[in-house]
Amino acid sequence: MGEPLLTYIVPVYNTAALLPRCLQSIIDQPVAADDCEVLVVDDGSTDGSSAVVERFARDYPQVRLLVQQNTGVSAARNLALDNARGQYVAFVDSDDYLGDGAAAILLDRVVADDLDVLVYNFSRVMPDGTDGGGVSRDKYATSPVATGVGYLQQHVMSPYVWRYMVRRELIERLALRFDTSLIACEDGAFIAQFMLAAARVAHQDILGYCYVNRGDSAMHNPDADHVKRRIFSQVDAAASINGTINRYESQSGDTAPASVAGLRNVYLYFSMTKALTSACVDEVLQRIRQAGLYPFPCIGPEANYFGKKWMVIHRLMMHPGLWKTLSGIYRKIKK
Repeated sequence: MGEPLLTYIVPVYNTAALLPRCLQSIIDQPVAADDCEVLVVDDGSTDGSSAVVERFARDYPQVRLLVQQNTGVSAARNLALDNARGQYVAFVDSDDYLGDGAAAILLDRVVADDLDVLVYNFSRVMPDGTDGGGVSRDKYATSPVATGVGYLQQHVMSPYVWRYMVRRELIERLALRFDTSLIACEDGAFIAQFMLAAARVAHQDILGYCYVNRGDSAMHNPDADHVKRRIFSQVDAAASINGTINRYESQSGDTAPASVAGLRNVYLYFSMTKALTSACVDEVLQRIRQAGLYPFPCIGPEANYFGKKWMVIHRLMMHPGLWKTLSGIYRKIKK
């Protein structure tokens, strides 16, 4: 079998109920079976997810199942990258699904313009398919080809890897894999590296992806230890992006686009606001200091990532004593 044009990478963990919709949305794309492969990695599911994939694989030869012990979404994506053959790769979470007919348009664009990266729009939906918050706030018109840096000077760097179709040769040339030590924000750390290195990037104004808001997902796990691990992972992802910025600026002699530093800062803001509500301000601040990110970097365009509220949060965070006081007040109110 020859090299397919596109590899879809689908990590799976206990989503047997939603997985058929996800896989069917890929199969139903108007792309020839020989031009597409679907690598589904079962990350140690216990709910019969593998059996769902096997049924699809019997009917659709482009579907292939890989199985690993439960080691997380990053390891699952990495295993798929190690086995991918497509000229381009795209990522799909197993509880989400693709926009109708988008893949053919996206593939036509990446081939016609010889792109390294193509970015596309998404919508938020509820598990039953009803509206879950509308299209993304960073919805853009179709753009001309630019370098990754040039693109990021005009667009927000979206932190979701499933919004990108990426040339696999670029990923391999940069020796990129997802950081398996991160259980949150691993996407942003990965994206920053290929976007700053990409020579040909564009945006396509098309609904390419439907993100499903699930209250029972890992993102919403209320366990205190899990929450703390997620907070630390947010700090570590911010530190990873900071390292990517430093390497880019050292090698190029240029300043990295503000949107990259903006995502770094948002991860820090998320970690501190969650620390405030989780009674672990001191621990999180210590981790941020160890990462060399305190005092918090930048008060400028990149600190205004989602509007004035982030600037207010940034200024408050520059006063750890006040942040601890606010945390105490919050806990008293919640009792």
